[in-house]
Amino acid sequence: MARVRFAPSPTGQLHLGSARTAVFNWLYARHTGGQLILRIEDTDLNRSENQYTDSILKDMAWMGMDHQEFYKQSDRFEIYRAHCDKLLEMGKAYYCTCTKDDLIERNKKKGITDEITKYDGHCRGNKAKPEGQHVVRLDLGEDRDIIFKDVVRGRIRVNTKELDDFVLWKGDNSPTYNFAVVIDDSLMKMSHIIRGEDHITNTAKQIVLYEYLGFPVPEFAHLPLVFDKDHTRLSKRKGSTNIDYYRRKGVLPEALLNYIARLGWSHGDDEIFTVPQLIEYFTLDRLNKSNAVYDEDKMIWVNARHMKSIDIPALAKHFGEFMEEAGISPVGRMTDPEWFARAAEILRERNNSLADLYEDMKAYALDKYEMTPEAQAKLAELDSEPGVKEAYPAAKTAAIEASASGNFDGLEDKLRSLAEQSGVKFGKLVQLLRIKLTGKTVSPDIISVIRLLGKEASARL
Repeated sequence: MARVRFAPSPTGQLHLGSARTAVFNWLYARHTGGQLILRIEDTDLNRSENQYTDSILKDMAWMGMDHQEFYKQSDRFEIYRAHCDKLLEMGKAYYCTCTKDDLIERNKKKGITDEITKYDGHCRGNKAKPEGQHVVRLDLGEDRDIIFKDVVRGRIRVNTKELDDFVLWKGDNSPTYNFAVVIDDSLMKMSHIIRGEDHITNTAKQIVLYEYLGFPVPEFAHLPLVFDKDHTRLSKRKGSTNIDYYRRKGVLPEALLNYIARLGWSHGDDEIFTVPQLIEYFTLDRLNKSNAVYDEDKMIWVNARHMKSIDIPALAKHFGEFMEEAGISPVGRMTDPEWFARAAEILRERNNSLADLYEDMKAYALDKYEMTPEAQAKLAELDSEPGVKEAYPAAKTAAIEASASGNFDGLEDKLRSLAEQSGVKFGKLVQLLRIKLTGKTVSPDIISVIRLLGKEASARL
């Protein structure tokens, strides 16, 4: 049984890249019968906001990703400080009073003009706590290779020359990410750390901390990154990739989870999965090394497939949640559960999202509808054709009689016969009926339309 975690920073909305990390951790926990811990990493006191914590919780619940334990790092500062003091006592950490300007000045004297990337160890060995502003740094010790096995990338080697004595405790009296995460992952007994490959350097730093503190090192799986079509990395600053965006767009949570799961994981050539299938199939050895590319068109295609296969009660539930989220209300016959079920069964085949379904369904749910400009132009064209005008009255009568009786057997044959008798193509006669019934030039088959409208068909014809 795996014990894994999703540890977002509440500095913005949950976006697709971070959600991918959540999905992989959740699926692996469910696949192994393990546990997912949700940990809010809010040590950045200036940027963390409670509203983002709330939105992360909402997004995960909407996607159906439950967690077994919940923590906020801001509640655990005393724990981190105790371990920081322990490292100081062990001689594995030291106090540092250097400022950025100090380092720049020292580098100038050495002839180094490049941008500062690493600390030079000036305060290393300083055990006396300064009175003024200071930080606590980890002493990485002598140069050596840090080697670890990654589930995705295999054996990884990082030399400490590539690192520096990184800060454990900041001048604002808060822990750094690299320090707090090791304490939490150890005390919370994480078995696997599944996160983006941009953390590989952090992993090397953190392994030193694991060793110094005598903590067992968990298994690591560094995921490929997710890029946009323009080859830029997805960011939480892009509103179009926030989970909230997809919810308001009318994407089904199961479909979004399906799409996200395929960004860096595969099960043969299959594209469409139910949630139980994802849980059954998801293993870390199927994670890909190559970066994933986000494609909104592909995501909408996946959603359309789920729209067609989801059971109607579940679709109705999501439809209601979508309307509430979008601030819209059911109109006309949408409030009738039986009518909605019939309409959804017919109309979902032609709609890619809940938003599309709502707009399409309005034409059938309301007594009045607006005719599209395309339909108006086509109506004028059909009205000018003698054969269509000749066949229409009898076709209208046949449609009204069928809708009044509820017996639609033989209606299509009747309409075909009328078209043939008038010397007009069946499609043109049906198009005239379609426009008068829906105000659109495109709809489900005409029998389904008449069946859906029921007795309302007579008023429209």
